[in-house]
Amino acid sequence: MTKIAVQMDPPKKINIKGDTTFALMAEANSRGLEVSEYQPSSLAIENGKITALLRTAKVHPDRPEAPFTLGEPNRKPLKDFAVVLIRQDPPFDMAYYSNTYLLELLPPTTRVLNNPRAIRNTPEKLSAFNFPHLMASTLISHDREHIAEFTRRTGEVVLKPLSLFGGEMIVRSNIDDPQFSSHVDTLLAHSAEPIVAQEFLPNVKDTDKRVMMLEGVVAGVLGRIPAEGKFVANIHSGGRPVLSSLTPREEQVCREVGTKLKEWDVFFAGLDLIDERLSEINVTSPTLTVELKAVGGPDIPKLFWDKVFD
Repeated sequence: MTKIAVQMDPPKKINIKGDTTFALMAEANSRGLEVSEYQPSSLAIENGKITALLRTAKVHPDRPEAPFTLGEPNRKPLKDFAVVLIRQDPPFDMAYYSNTYLLELLPPTTRVLNNPRAIRNTPEKLSAFNFPHLMASTLISHDREHIAEFTRRTGEVVLKPLSLFGGEMIVRSNIDDPQFSSHVDTLLAHSAEPIVAQEFLPNVKDTDKRVMMLEGVVAGVLGRIPAEGKFVANIHSGGRPVLSSLTPREEQVCREVGTKLKEWDVFFAGLDLIDERLSEINVTSPTLTVELKAVGGPDIPKLFWDKVFD
């Protein structure tokens, strides 16, 4: 039996109603694949052998009160698995970073998705800078005066942390906002990383999209509409999912980025577009496949495994 290992967040914390990792595991189970889960902290290397504490995992989408049946943990070599999925959520901290090096040492007979080197070299908000001509005006900096000067030139901006996800700690501001300095101070105090200041695009209410990419090709498009009175369209922050499609300009953006994703060996990614411009490239743990299917879009987990075993 083909064996799959999933490096993931604790199963008890998973909300199965909208979790892509759970959906990928469910699809794998339905195909008769043997799925096991392990926690990132259990990954180890000894004399060149990479192991983890693994538990067999059967998932039950129809049993929300008990969605996982887990076996007893056993330390096993990951080289015995055909596929290892890296599916833990950001932030991409040093522990996450170090594990990519370990997983990169697995033999080519074990396919790691996404490629650990690709994850390490494609930070979500920074990697978009490979395509500055496709982006809104954006600054990443620690320097308060630099951020203020950028905001004076740009006008309305969105300020956000570099490494969080799901719309956390995102604020809209301008240089005349009495809270502007406070917003900047709060974000800079959150971590040692710089923060993102990005031109606010007022068409966000109609143009925020998550584009699912498999092997560099568009596989599905989810529109995200902010809640009334809000500007953040992330589903985890109250945005409403809708089935969407791409404009000719967005198709061009996705083709250009998709070519690079294939070159970088990024198997599964989520591109965030606003007003036909690239905002982020999500590669650590792309999500929203459940929401896409729920609004009539394609079944990305099915397409995912079709391509893995094509």
